[in-house]
Amino acid sequence: TNCEQGFCLSCTNIGSSIEHHCMCNEYNLDTSGTIYRPQSCSSCRTRLTFSERLCFPCTTMRQYLKLSFTERPLPKEFVNEEAAAGAQFIFATFPHGCGCEYRIAMDGIIQQVMPNIIAKNNLRVLAASVLFYIPIIREMSLWTGCISASRKTAERALENKRSLLILIGGEAEQIMTTHGEEKVYLSKRKGFIKLAMRKGVAVVPLYVFGCNDYFYTSKMFYSLRYKLMRNLGICIPLCAGLWGSSSCPLPKKTTIVFGKPLRFKMEGSEPTTEELDAAHTLFTKELISLFD
Repeated sequence: TNCEQGFCLSCTNIGSSIEHHCMCNEYNLDTSGTIYRPQSCSSCRTRLTFSERLCFPCTTMRQYLKLSFTERPLPKEFVNEEAAAGAQFIFATFPHGCGCEYRIAMDGIIQQVMPNIIAKNNLRVLAASVLFYIPIIREMSLWTGCISASRKTAERALENKRSLLILIGGEAEQIMTTHGEEKVYLSKRKGFIKLAMRKGVAVVPLYVFGCNDYFYTSKMFYSLRYKLMRNLGICIPLCAGLWGSSSCPLPKKTTIVFGKPLRFKMEGSEPTTEELDAAHTLFTKELISLFD
């Protein structure tokens, strides 16, 4: 479809996800916006983020979860590289949690830590391709800057100088989420490392403290649910949050911390198995250090 008018699963310039923070701090919204186009600031014409367009519910969610980036200073390496022209990163984010509620909640304040990237509308979030076939979920994904997590789409986004935020563990990490435990699914996840090496993009590890405790979880029917996830891509976490709800998380403090940008070397146009394993080991060590 025409990217400026409708939905395209593989295009990185989806009209409804071209959003960024309004730099003039005036929020007089156009009245001509439709569900296909994000509304914009009437003064500077820049598009407002999903969180800014739904200010009250998103702000309330952030306050409810006490979500912040400020608990730990940002690495100087990241601050310096992010401020440079052409800044581009792959943000490898852990853990997924039962529902990844923090991902939407952070949308309205992420410009605090990456103002250059957000101002240029250069951040995209990879989401499971199946989500784009589900009505309402598809629209929510597009409105919040998501694109399909297919290899082709991710590569095109990087070629278009976008930065990517990826929940590396995906559905496998989502279904293994356990209340009170910090677990990530990483040992078999090397695709994002290979992507970064092939495109020459730095990888920044992110860890979200608190998201695994949003819901109480159950292992009931785990084998069956795991097979559904593996074979059909359908993840069904059994969880209970506030008042036993599976849609409202518990009020847990959420802190997102950033690691330093990692660049991986390779000799040819494609990384060898040894180069990929070495890069993956380096990233794993950095994530453990960030967690500690």
